[in-house]
Amino acid sequence: MGLTAVRPSEATPSTALFAGRTPIIYGAGSAGRHLLRRLKTASIRVAACIDAKAHDIGHIGDMPVSPPEHLDQIGQPDAHVLVVALNSEHAYTAAAAQLQSRFPAFGAPLWAQPVVQSLAESACHTLLDSGQALALTDCMACRADVSACPAFRRGAEQASPVRPLRAASRAVADINDVAYFITNRCTLNCTHCVEALPSHETHYNDSVDEILGAAARMVDACGFIHRFSITGGEALLHRGLSDILDGLLAMPGLGFIYLYTSGTVAPKAGLIERLAHPRVVLNISDYGDNTPPRLRENFQSFRAAMEAHGVSYAVLPNKVWMDMGQFEDLHLDEAAMRESFAKCAFTNCMTLSRGRLYRCPHQLAGVQLGQLPVVEDQMVQVDALDGTALVQALNRFAARPFIDACGRCKLSDQPQEVPAAVQSPRRRVQRLVPVAPTDARGEP
Repeated sequence: MGLTAVRPSEATPSTALFAGRTPIIYGAGSAGRHLLRRLKTASIRVAACIDAKAHDIGHIGDMPVSPPEHLDQIGQPDAHVLVVALNSEHAYTAAAAQLQSRFPAFGAPLWAQPVVQSLAESACHTLLDSGQALALTDCMACRADVSACPAFRRGAEQASPVRPLRAASRAVADINDVAYFITNRCTLNCTHCVEALPSHETHYNDSVDEILGAAARMVDACGFIHRFSITGGEALLHRGLSDILDGLLAMPGLGFIYLYTSGTVAPKAGLIERLAHPRVVLNISDYGDNTPPRLRENFQSFRAAMEAHGVSYAVLPNKVWMDMGQFEDLHLDEAAMRESFAKCAFTNCMTLSRGRLYRCPHQLAGVQLGQLPVVEDQMVQVDALDGTALVQALNRFAARPFIDACGRCKLSDQPQEVPAAVQSPRRRVQRLVPVAPTDARGEP
């Protein structure tokens, strides 16, 4: 992270990325599709694309997707390299271990993220050098920590009407990527929801004033925020979303705005106009057949409306999630939690809700449901601090090597894939047993 967008060192030459071997993509979701596009742009031949859900996916681009058994039919496996296209390092680690055990002749699989970063950063800087804007719909699939990308930071600063306040002018917090969880209302009722929405007995929307006030405090403390994301629940259920977008777009020191949706709510005309703004990008999660039929019809209509109004959007195929559990105590030591925290994609998801900044949506859900204790130095009460006090609190927060929530997250132990967006019965709240009360330091 950081506030100064600098040109990176020269990217690894494409000929050296795979040591002369021909890549095979493992994973045909958003990361796999993006990797395939980048490899084609670099004129690197791809031997095959593999996915456990090959039958459901069919093709990515013009390339057929084959099941893992297809790897047994590839001659000279040592002339190929498996590239695991999964955004989460947890998921990559688990998949790579399984692949190496099952298909040892291919050697150790590579992770797609550094491969894509090497191919993409140079291309994006060339685009910016020519005066063009970034293709924001590509950025999400490129890397989970998109705001750490020098090209993304440079593009956000060029797009914003007000440039960053540099660290030389005053002390600022080293955070440039923040999300706001604006509502816990949702059209779906997903069993493995990362925010545990089916367990909430009451629903809420943060007010427009709360949201914009917290965002302004964060921007002032950080000097510049390169990406501000709007999440939920289903963000489009918030009736003040148009006003929220207006306020964020007019806010000095804020770059790109990402909005996440399942595409199951029909947006009003006024909202579509805001979504078409060049600094806004829409990320639409596609859960396929796990989306209830009535809402699936809405999904198709939603995409058609975005196309008709020139909204910049990316469809993120979500066939598989990682099971984060129900906040069970895994009895992990500090070393295990540090290791998990270091490779967890969700640690890039600093999330505001109700005036408080959390490290990830799993921690947010656990605290709001009473499953995780309130530990003051593991979150920041943004609406209670300002000036130097807020900057110092945010920097301490950003520098933490782990949070206690890692010890109650299955990603920290043995990450397991589950089908994405499997629906729970409606009107049945999945009640969880609250943890024992704690004091401000988290001690019983």
